[in-house]
Amino acid sequence: MSRRAELIAIGSELLGWSRHDTNGSYLARRLGERGIPVCFRTIVGDDPADLRAAFAVALGRAEVIIATGGLGPTVDDLTREAVAGLLDLPLDDDAALLRGIEERFRRHGLTMPPSNRRQAQVPRGAEVLPNSVGTAPGLVLRQGARLVVLLPGVPGEMERMVEEGVLPRLEAADEVLATRVLKIAGLTESETDRRLAEVHAGAGDVEWTILASPGQIEIHLRERVRAGAGPLGIDRLDRAIEAILGEHLFGRDDETIESTIGRLARAAGATAAVAESVTGGGVAARLTSTPGASRWFRGGAVAYSDDAKVALAGVDPGILARDGPVSEPVAAGMALGIRARLGATWGLAATGYAGPEGGGPDRPPGTVVLGLAGPGVTTTRALRLPGPRAIVQQRAVMAALDLLRRGLLGRSA
Repeated sequence: MSRRAELIAIGSELLGWSRHDTNGSYLARRLGERGIPVCFRTIVGDDPADLRAAFAVALGRAEVIIATGGLGPTVDDLTREAVAGLLDLPLDDDAALLRGIEERFRRHGLTMPPSNRRQAQVPRGAEVLPNSVGTAPGLVLRQGARLVVLLPGVPGEMERMVEEGVLPRLEAADEVLATRVLKIAGLTESETDRRLAEVHAGAGDVEWTILASPGQIEIHLRERVRAGAGPLGIDRLDRAIEAILGEHLFGRDDETIESTIGRLARAAGATAAVAESVTGGGVAARLTSTPGASRWFRGGAVAYSDDAKVALAGVDPGILARDGPVSEPVAAGMALGIRARLGATWGLAATGYAGPEGGGPDRPPGTVVLGLAGPGVTTTRALRLPGPRAIVQQRAVMAALDLLRRGLLGRSA
């Protein structure tokens, strides 16, 4: 019998509009790579009866059940109790586990609250998965041919347990799911689809999905292959897509545009600095999110007001008075100024109107102007970005990063 998996995301907050089950996406990918298809994904709130019902259904239709969340110390963390009750397993205190949790608190100069004792309770017969970065241990239970895994909902804790404790317990199938994500900047979803229509038509057995986020398009490719064999179909499509999209394709899988910029900057021995207005520090935040950014990122300034553009980015007050703060001359001046002040190879700037107000009929909300200054290059890019304020800012950050990336590639126009 082939193994099928069900993922259960636990937490009443996941039933609302503000939180998403990102753990499920990660688990589906990693299980697929082991040849275990995820056939069901369930979200259930913090209610004991609902939790028992969700696990009962999962045990009736899947061979691998992985749940995330509800293993903390608070009153709404009910996963271990619900599963133990459903399977008629008593909860035993694990003395070694309790000592480990107490020691973790001591290392941080804290006294363990009494409520954390619950995290040392283990359903009888369950295996404990150590948590090296948190207090909630994972639990593994076997019910005949079925495997039930309970994991904390914190992504960093969950992912480490999966890599160190769960995947080694899952034998790879003869056929596994190979995946690849291609990441694209500078094109809309519809334009990407148009350019790749012929490639898509010849995808064959490779599944293909296009997803859009502010300023970025992703193509998700999936192919079933024999274990140990290469994804020949994905490789073929990857080559064809790169040949058509060229520099618009900036990364694959876990690569981000900021990690790509870092790689290009290190290879060129280049440095960068930013002057931001409309993006409010968002560009610098993205650039510094990558390990090793201090080797090539010099720093930046949030020059939000006109005075700050002069004082921090060195913009000529006369240019500001003549052209206005959201203009190509000012964007160029910000890029040139921050480059000179921080001694960087490249200066990047972003100014604009995120909304809901704009700068008049010719500069409505969503008007953004980017500037880039580098060795022998000063260029600007004027954009009209759709969406509410937060989306405009996200799109502007991505467009600015892409402009810097193209500059490092030698294609800044």
